[in-house]
This record gives sequence, structure tokens and C-alpha cells, in this order.
Amino acid sequence: MSIKKESRSVRKQFYRQYGMFMHPLMGYIFDYVEAQRAVPNGRTPFNAEIKVEKDIVYKTVDGQQLKMDIYYPSKLSSDRVPAVMDIPGGGWMITNRARRDGYARCFAAMGAVVAVIEHRLCPSVFFPSNLADCVDAFNFLAINSHKFHIDPANITVTGDSSGGHLGACLGVAATDPQYCKALNIAAPVVKPAGMIFVSGAFSMRVMYRIPFTHTLMVRYASGTHSRREFKKWHLSRYMEPYEFINKDFPPTYNNGGATDLLCFGEAKRMAKLLTSKGVENEYAVGKNIFNSGHCYMLRFPFAPARRDALKLYGWYLKRQQQLGVDLSAGYERVKTFFTNYKKALKGDVVC
Repeated sequence: MSIKKESRSVRKQFYRQYGMFMHPLMGYIFDYVEAQRAVPNGRTPFNAEIKVEKDIVYKTVDGQQLKMDIYYPSKLSSDRVPAVMDIPGGGWMITNRARRDGYARCFAAMGAVVAVIEHRLCPSVFFPSNLADCVDAFNFLAINSHKFHIDPANITVTGDSSGGHLGACLGVAATDPQYCKALNIAAPVVKPAGMIFVSGAFSMRVMYRIPFTHTLMVRYASGTHSRREFKKWHLSRYMEPYEFINKDFPPTYNNGGATDLLCFGEAKRMAKLLTSKGVENEYAVGKNIFNSGHCYMLRFPFAPARRDALKLYGWYLKRQQQLGVDLSAGYERVKTFFTNYKKALKGDVVC
């Protein structure tokens, strides 16, 4: 049976068994939480100067248009500039394309073109359909790089939570040809220049061991009700990027939270594996007991989040320097914003 037919079969079986839960509680929780923090997270001194091109269709599948938003640096040179593709998290079940505004604008303020993408959502589809969308979005940027003034060889992929998982799988797809063949998906046309993960949810097997994530999240992402069913599913190992990472995996930055109940310890586990494979990487784990939960780093109004976000943007600065691109002036603007947050938003400090 083909992967496509198998996915349809799993989905139909899942609908029959869990039809009453087709709008998972965790999806509502994620949607509510993200909506509450989207507005404060989107406030930056760079909002007025950065042009955003919204709702660019990168793919149409089964009658559904999949879109991305493009953020351009305020001073876009005629030369090709680095790009960042962001895969927003949401438990594989909701789209947060409009809710990563502040995160994207800070990369744009540094001098990168930023694409924030959406993909098909679970449980309407299951893996690898959502991964196929992310790869197609990446290839859309690379193939149409001239339209967006970007260097196709310098696209960094970032993602938070489930977006981190799909980003890691995309990194595997770019460095292990057999992985794409097994899943019958397109391969990335170029290798990402780097990977940045925020509270990445890398392991389904780990999350199936946690009653909270098992009950409310991962079964909707995979279509398998139990850890035992997941282990028997012939695609289960392909949802585990840990299984396929090799020495060619792109240089990586990881951020996690010490009190992250959804992805506890994942940043450190990923860093340990990358180091064992000889992959250049750095990671940081937030220690503030009251503000180091899931994706805490994206909550810019809080000082611990800004402190660790600055480490992430600092890593991106260093990675670009390795590639011969100087974003130091833009980084200093972001640093000024994060270290003078309230005054910068009021206009009392110029960034």
C-alpha cells in the first residue's frame, strides 16, 4: 500500500474511533494562549519600517491554498540577502502564521528576509503531509529567490514546538536522501544554512510517555491512539528526527525551558545527539522557574525571554558571519530593543 493510501486509511480509522474529538481540546488551548500573547509579542520598534507581504500562496493541495507572509528588511539592498523560514508551532493542530510577528520582525531588523509559513493541520491530515508542505515552502523560497531578493544557499529554518519538530525533519530531508524516498516527498533543493529550534517537540515516543501530551496532543498528530500503536505504525520512526540525524545536518541552535512540561529536556537531548554526530550546535535552557515554560522565549514582554532571545539572535549573527554576511549593525538594533524594552517601545530610546 502506498504511503498516500496508508495515510488515508489511518485517517479514516482515526475519524471512526475519535470523531467526537475532531476538534481536540489541546487545539483550543493552544489557540487561546497564542491569541492572548500575540499582541504584546508583536510590539517592536521596527513595526512601521518593515514591509510585510501577506498571504503569498506557495502551494495548492486538495483545493486548499497554503500561504506564507514575507517580511523584508527596512533597507533591502540590491544584493541577495540571507533568509529565515519560520514554521510556527501549535501542536500540529493550529496555524500561528499571524502570531510570530515580533519574532520575524527582529530577524528582518537584523537584515534578513523572513518567511512565516503555514501547513496543513492535524487531524485533517497526518505526517508526512505537513512535512511535505514545509519542504515545498522551503523549495518555493529557494526556486523563487530572485523575487524575494534572497540568497537561496543561505536560508535558515526555524520553528517552535511542533514547528521545531517539522523543521528538524526538514533538516533530515535535506541531508538523508533515503528519508525523502521512504516518505515519498520532495527533497529540499538546497541544504538549509542553519536550524533554530525553540522548545522543539522532537520525539513522539517521549511525548507518548507523558499522559498530558499523549491524551491531548500526539495522538492527533500521528493518528495512532497509543504508544504501542505508534510503535507498530510503519511511519513511526520517520517522525523521529533523532533516528536520522547525521554529520551533514545543518549547524543548529536550540532553546528550551527548564519548566517546559510539553518538551521537557528535548533541547539538551537534541544538543547531545548533534554533538555525538559531529554537528556544530549550541543550546540554552531557561532557568527562571516562573518564566521558562513552553516557548517562553517568544514572550518578549518578559525580561528572561528577551535575555535568551538575544542569545538566539546572537547565534544567528555568528552563523551569518561564518557565511561571510555581516548583520552586526542590525543585531545591535535588536540588542538595544531587548535591553531597553519599555523605553524603546515608547520611543525614548532609538533602535
